[in-house]
This record gives sequence, C-alpha cells and structure tokens, in this order.
Amino acid sequence: MTQLRTASALAFVLVATALPGCAAQKDDAANEFQEALPDQGSVSIDGPDGARADMGTQSGTFGTMADGAASDPAFWYTFTRDVRDGVNVVTAVVLVSVWAIVHTEPSEIDEDHAVWGPYDGDALDPARYRLTMDRIGEHHFRYVLEGQKKSGGEYLSVLDGDGYSRASDSHGDGQFVLDLGNAKVLDPSRHEGDSGKVTIVHELPADIGRRRDALPRTITATVAPEGEASLSITSSAHEDHTGEIDVTAHADIDDSHATALEDVSVVSRWRSTGAGRADVGISGGDLPAAGLQGVTAVECWGQDFARVFYSDSASIKPTEGNAAECAYEAVPH
Repeated sequence: MTQLRTASALAFVLVATALPGCAAQKDDAANEFQEALPDQGSVSIDGPDGARADMGTQSGTFGTMADGAASDPAFWYTFTRDVRDGVNVVTAVVLVSVWAIVHTEPSEIDEDHAVWGPYDGDALDPARYRLTMDRIGEHHFRYVLEGQKKSGGEYLSVLDGDGYSRASDSHGDGQFVLDLGNAKVLDPSRHEGDSGKVTIVHELPADIGRRRDALPRTITATVAPEGEASLSITSSAHEDHTGEIDVTAHADIDDSHATALEDVSVVSRWRSTGAGRADVGISGGDLPAAGLQGVTAVECWGQDFARVFYSDSASIKPTEGNAAECAYEAVPH
C-alpha cells in the first residue's frame, strides 16, 4: 500500500531534529526517559528470511520441485515480506532518529518532564520540530514529536507514543502513532498522497534493553489511510525461532489499483530453517462479478524460499508441487 512508502518522506521530520553539534547528554536524569523509547531493532517485524538469512533470496538462488522442475520464488512469501519491510522501514526511520534526539542535551528537563528543541532544521525546511517526554505513571512515559510551520501556527503531533523504563515489569511494551495527515500539513511537498495514521503496538520481553534480539515478541502494525482501504499486520516471533505473520487488508489486489477493494487475509508461518506456508483468503471486491464468492489458496516454500507447493480453490493458477513438502499443515480453526 502506498502509505508504507512514507518512511523516506518522514526522514526529514526526525533527522532534522537530531542536529549536528548538539552535546551528548551526560545527565543521569535523562536515562529513564531514554529507556522508555523502543530501539528500532527490537520492534522490527520478523520474517522467515530472518531465520535463514544466508539462503534463498539473499543469495539469488532458488530450488527445484520434487519432480526436478525449476521452482519460482514463493509469491505469498514475497508479498508478506514486502508488507513487513514497508512497516519496518517506517519504524526504522522514526526510532533511529528519535533515539538520536534523546541522546543529545535536552532544552529543559526535570524528574517528570523533558523537551528537546524546537529545532528549525535547514533553511529549506518549512517547519520546526520538538520532542517532548512526560512521566504519566510509575516508570511510564509519553513521548510526542510535534511540528510547527515556520510561518507560525499551532504545533501538530507527528509522532505520539508511550513506553516504560527498565525499572518497570512492563519495559518493552508500548505503542506509537504516526500521523501522516499532520506531516502532510507541515510539509505538503514531501507527503503528496499520504494520509491517515500508522499505529505500531509492541509487546517485548522486559529485558529487551539488555538483549535487543530477546524473544518472544509480538508487533502489530495498523495502517489506516483516508478512505476505505486498511491494513493490519501482526508478527509473532517465538523463542524457538519459529514465527508467524497475520495480514488482514481491505485493498485492491488488481495490478491497476483502479477497481473495487477486496478483503484479503494471509497467515504465514515458518520454521527456524525459514521453510514455511501461507494460507490465503480473498473475498468481495471484483470477485462476485467474476462468479466467485471467495478464493482460498495455499503456498509453501522451502529453506531457500522457493515454492514447493501451490493450490487455489478457483484454479486461477495450476496446482504445482507436492503438499507433503509443506512445512506446516492447514491453519487450525
């Protein structure tokens, strides 16, 4: 979905605030504020390629079917990975930059409140930005990145989230919301076509501050642009390095993106080797006009992310491969 390309557009918002020349923060009073912010690597949505990063698409090689025929890269694996990557790019830009900001000297700070900025960025930026953090409970903090047009006017929230410091048993849990509509108001030329909000909810182990790759962890991202389209993606990574991604969307799956919106669900699961399975359901939209009330599909891939089995309920594409090669059986209901 187009809203997932906003990371590069949002980069200016946050990098502009982490100005060169700011003195590194030395005051221990800022530590608890810093601890409440999630690290980018800890809230990245996981995927099967993370379990098997040395194979498959990374090496550019794919496998063969059981009958020796050349195998294509799994389509729904690639779809899931692309959606996941879009969300991760957004969170990376936001959190890397905000993390840099809170490790500079704050403009003001006391036990319950800290402010960084406002910073004007360079002369061509149309807005200035500030980051504010407030204690809202025991070891619990809210953080807000706001922008104001340099010509004047009210401050608008671009990023609004909350989290817990390491002293809390809830450290690692929290959420943040990116307001793309406000970002567009502040800098329309960088946000053409952007709208709505992206919400990230993270449930991480309490020791995530000491072990960035600690498991298990669950990340949920919701993309809600203006209009009827929507997307939700939930990733669960387990201690045995298996995992699943559950995607639900109301979106146009036609290549033209000019027809009716379908309801799409994709549940992808993978082993620690990277081998996995996607169960897909599509309904509504243009399907009834084609005489279809709904379509289900199954696709499985091996350790090299090449398709080992495919089948769908409407014979849209021919069945191929061997179902016995699937890493998982059907999704339990």
